Amino acid sequence: MVKRIRRHIKDARFEDEREFDNLTVKLPTIKIEFDDTTLRTTGKVYIKNSIKFDKKLEDMRIDSSLKGYISERKYLSKDRNWYIYEFYSINSQKQFEIKSKSDFIEWSNETSDDYSLRLDNRTTVPLHHMGLVGQTGSGKSFFIQILLEQLLSKNVKHELFVIDPKRTDVYQIAKHNIGSNQTADKSNAIELIKHFHEKMKSRQDELQDFFKSNPNKTYKDANLSALILLIDEFGALRESWKTLPKKERDEIDSILSDVAFMGRQLGCILWIATQQMNAQTMPTAIREQLVLKIALGDSDEQTYRTLFASGVDIPPVQFSAGQGVYSYPVVASVDNPKLLVVPYCSFLN
Repeated sequence: MVKRIRRHIKDARFEDEREFDNLTVKLPTIKIEFDDTTLRTTGKVYIKNSIKFDKKLEDMRIDSSLKGYISERKYLSKDRNWYIYEFYSINSQKQFEIKSKSDFIEWSNETSDDYSLRLDNRTTVPLHHMGLVGQTGSGKSFFIQILLEQLLSKNVKHELFVIDPKRTDVYQIAKHNIGSNQTADKSNAIELIKHFHEKMKSRQDELQDFFKSNPNKTYKDANLSALILLIDEFGALRESWKTLPKKERDEIDSILSDVAFMGRQLGCILWIATQQMNAQTMPTAIREQLVLKIALGDSDEQTYRTLFASGVDIPPVQFSAGQGVYSYPVVASVDNPKLLVVPYCSFLN
């Protein structure tokens, strides 16, 4: 692998020097470390930095030199002496099938606890505000069902509130599992949003004394369950509100912004799913608080830029259903999202 990278760098003519009649090529020092030397599915390439090579290394994409591997994240070491390229094995990221609910729960519990969710083989994240984007056929509805199955299996009984304006699979599953009082379609979505907001304000009053005596703690430290508001097809729902008076529309946006801004510490979590995302479908005050950002399938450039960042670098590859990219603090930046490969849960069919 090191030889292959050196050969590619040489072909890129990093630095040629002529000494008498000989042409020499100076290459930076390269080393490779696998996270698991037995499996060799993920690892890091270290390339020594220097004033001479710094700009070239910053712009360089090394995927073509990693036979059987893909580089998905690049950054400088803390001392800035090395450029570090994280990579994963192509074979390790093939979508796999889970045939039964029990197998799925067992898989999710391998890395998650009562306050976290497993997204794929590599990624487990705490419960947090989430923005999910996916066109028809991207696997978005299946992914939402996977999250709901995990939540309903936790020892802590988290409280779900689901809005699905189109009354699709998500609506039917939610109505069956959590009841009609916490499930809404387009007609009673606003009432459910206001109800959730009232529950958040009650939770805030409930935790006031706890936070005073326990600074920098959250609802988890108080052994409380999460309250999760899932709004599917948010773009279509918000479009239907255009017939409402502006004062009422502004009130709804204000409530959702309040939940997004205040809810994390209180355990009041907002999940928003939509087919496309732009400044019209998603208010900035809400979008900026969606810490976990996921795009499944192929999306348009505007959606990627709105969801992640204006300078986001999405690899030019075609994503099939259940594949996409995500960002989460420390794990994957909004500028360089990581690949996500959701398992195919055939038992949901």
